[in-house]
Amino acid sequence: MRFPYLRFTPDWLFTYTGVMLLVGVAINWGAGFTQFAHSLTLPSMEIDLGLSHTKAGLVITVANLIRICSTFISGTLAPRYGSRLIIGIGSIVSGCSMITLGLAPSYMWVLLSAALMGIGTGMALVPMMGLLVRWFRDNDRGLAAGLASMGGSFAFIFAGVLVPWLVGNDASDGWRHSWFVFGGLSVSIGVAALILLREPAQASESTPTTSEDKPSPQTRGAWPMAAYKNPMIWLATFLAFNTGWSQGVFNAFFGVYLSQENGISLATVGQLVILIGALSTTSGTFWGTLSDRVNRGQAFFYSYVFQAIAFALMALFPGIISFIIAALLIGFTLRAAYTICAACSSDYVALQFSAAAFGLMSVGAGLGNALSPTVGGLIADNFGMEWSFGLAAIGAIVGMGASVAMIKNPTNRDAQQPNPAD
Repeated sequence: MRFPYLRFTPDWLFTYTGVMLLVGVAINWGAGFTQFAHSLTLPSMEIDLGLSHTKAGLVITVANLIRICSTFISGTLAPRYGSRLIIGIGSIVSGCSMITLGLAPSYMWVLLSAALMGIGTGMALVPMMGLLVRWFRDNDRGLAAGLASMGGSFAFIFAGVLVPWLVGNDASDGWRHSWFVFGGLSVSIGVAALILLREPAQASESTPTTSEDKPSPQTRGAWPMAAYKNPMIWLATFLAFNTGWSQGVFNAFFGVYLSQENGISLATVGQLVILIGALSTTSGTFWGTLSDRVNRGQAFFYSYVFQAIAFALMALFPGIISFIIAALLIGFTLRAAYTICAACSSDYVALQFSAAAFGLMSVGAGLGNALSPTVGGLIADNFGMEWSFGLAAIGAIVGMGASVAMIKNPTNRDAQQPNPAD
């Protein structure tokens, strides 16, 4: 299915590949609320429900622990049973859980909503990114992942505008109204995904495929064991863990650290969040394209350098100037690891197993996201929140070291077809 297109546009833009990309952006937008809106809603929720930093961090930990299981299961099932239903239902479940979070009368209700949110986002995001890269050529997959990741950036900007406005108009319930809006949007996105998504007839509709890119009839529906046995996929998973570790602290405590610990108004925090979101709209595209042009390991390394500087500034030199610089650096790298992981999910395994590979990487990121808010909350309650951001800086530094191993094994996909017995 093709539409007329202008010569200066990419050859895939006005094919169904372009539609798939738009759906991918929307799925990332909906899932982005669960990842990035907490930094703005947690301060009000803590006050409304009387929560400590530790309990607030546990909310995000629960969501991410459940998401780990969801991403692994959905990434494993997608290549065998197809992605459309998993993605659509996952987005709808995620949206409904946001609405129940807004209705939460107690802490236990919040935890239950967070668990359902983890199930839904894991079902939606991992199969979506695995499905999307299969519609693109090898040298466009980083770009495609980067463009899709812009949806998460839009969520950041949208939350930065909406939450301070709603909380400013209703200090006690504004955070609840925010989740109602996020939930309604996510449910709508899920319905659209069920209508529009489809599996590619071949690796990419917009371009002829090579024999490497075509899954053989014997391996369609096979279990993706090759993805779980590949050491480079596990290395990428460890890198994703370090990113999740650092960004988990940021997502949970950025708003609390600035507003409660350093006396900065929520409106100013919202403006910094908008700045981060605006920068991150091009972050994914930049880092994805860079990883296509150099290699995945180098792109990882450079992104960790910027993140280490940002978190070190917040920990060692708290103040508005440091926060602005940190916001610039975090915005520039916010979608880097996500995009690079999505791009390299098809670098080391057969193309039809990209969802499983990306699912494993998402497990790593989710585990980091799950552990660091609770650990960071405990540290904040006992030693001060600046030490929590020191913890985030350590995660980025470890990621720099691990990136070197991937630099020594540059991207060179040898997509071996698995044994059907797997």
